[in-house]
Amino acid sequence: METLYRVPFLVLECPNLKLKKPPWVHMPSAMTVYALVVVSYFLITGGIIYDVIVEPPSVGSMTDEHGHQRPVAFLAYRVNGQYIMEGLASSFLFTMGGLGFIILDRSNAPNIPKLNRFLLLFIGFVCVLLSFFMARVFMRMKLPYQLNDASKPELGKSRGF
Repeated sequence: METLYRVPFLVLECPNLKLKKPPWVHMPSAMTVYALVVVSYFLITGGIIYDVIVEPPSVGSMTDEHGHQRPVAFLAYRVNGQYIMEGLASSFLFTMGGLGFIILDRSNAPNIPKLNRFLLLFIGFVCVLLSFFMARVFMRMKLPYQLNDASKPELGKSRGF
């Protein structure tokens, strides 16, 4: 296999370059990289690629029983479609849940006072649980008849087979 790699270099010769990096280029700090990762996670889970390609409206409208137009933030009954605000709200919840797990991880540091550890644990659990249950609420708004308990068979009852 190495002979295949050497074949192009029998004909080609690598130039002898002495490149220096510019003095203004430096290694980014850990928090800068972390902020870029969180922002990119927020945008990707919010469906920025879908929003750029499809160009959906920011919110939709629905006619109520009196004939009035009212705004709606969720595109109901369509799993593969979304409004821009729906994607941003969902990605906020996903990011909040992820940050909750990071906060829970940070609460295990060795030199944290007891009160601060309790506050970190409380905030982390609140972020994770709130994001989980709000995501379920969002799914119920998007698919109203899919997540109800009436479709599940009760324990101990046969299904008529």
